[in-house]
Amino acid sequence: MIVTVFAQNVGLVGMTRVRSRYVAAVAGGILVLLGLIPKLGDVVASLPGPVVGGAGLVVFATVTAVGINTLRKVEFDGTNNLLIVAVSIGIGMLPVVAPTIYHTFPTWVQIIGGSAIASATIAAFLLNLLFNHTPGLNKAKTAPAEAAPAEPAATS
Repeated sequence: MIVTVFAQNVGLVGMTRVRSRYVAAVAGGILVLLGLIPKLGDVVASLPGPVVGGAGLVVFATVTAVGINTLRKVEFDGTNNLLIVAVSIGIGMLPVVAPTIYHTFPTWVQIIGGSAIASATIAAFLLNLLFNHTPGLNKAKTAPAEAAPAEPAATS
């Protein structure tokens, strides 16, 4: 069963409201045709860059908005979830703002760390595992301790 074709589907579903897996199958068929019939590929390749860029901007902004909407449902009060989100976003931004940051690391680290999505996802997973699933580090909200019953007044 096909769960998803690309991450962009989140944005496209948000924009078009089309939620059928058959759309992905038809799109795959179209891509095969574009690959097999060069003239069709030339038509698509002739689209101006700004048109493709504008469509991509809307799709990826929608993906971001869906992600923010998902974070809206997360419990932040009394947990470490805000720290997890902040550090994960920061780690994900590293290859974007400092593209050479991983150049002195081994190749496997460069591959994982060089991908903003991969590094942010791995960071979020590991931090969630550490803070929310390690005994002793989970600072989830607990019910306030009940006050001890008052001592009965001494009778004279």
